Amino acid sequence: MFGVHGIGGLTGTLLAGVLAVGAVSASPEIPRGVSGLLEGNPQQLLAQIYGVAVTLAWSGIMTFIILKLIGAMVRLRVNGEDEMIGLDVSQHGEALQ
Repeated sequence: MFGVHGIGGLTGTLLAGVLAVGAVSASPEIPRGVSGLLEGNPQQLLAQIYGVAVTLAWSGIMTFIILKLIGAMVRLRVNGEDEMIGLDVSQHGEALQ
């Protein structure tokens, strides 16, 4: 799923920093909208890169912590013998006919 949703989201986030059009993002409160790299604003692309980096770091660190907590309570993997036999046989009692 990461190959589709993760890569697609990262690409979209970075392209927003490249393709942002100031006229589209303008509003009554902000008369000059935020433009992207193509309109001469490289800071927007840098902001998008920073956001992606922070998100990836946060997700990685939290995933590691969650896996360590779960691993302290239950095994995260089956033993090697069960894996070689096959999980359908070793875990579920299914047999080949």
